[in-house]
Amino acid sequence: MVIKDRAFIGAYSIILKGVTIGENAIVGAGSVVTKSVPDNQIWAGNPAKFIRSI
Repeated sequence: MVIKDRAFIGAYSIILKGVTIGENAIVGAGSVVTKSVPDNQIWAGNPAKFIRSI
């Protein structure tokens, strides 16, 4: 797991092995992240899915 600079991860989120959270990315609270999150995107849910770019 790699978490880049200025990433925000909501409370009770689970990030699986091998996943990268990009720079300035946001992961919603309680999300289960199974895929890498690119820079400047918002992901949330179980499993986490793309919400929108920022």
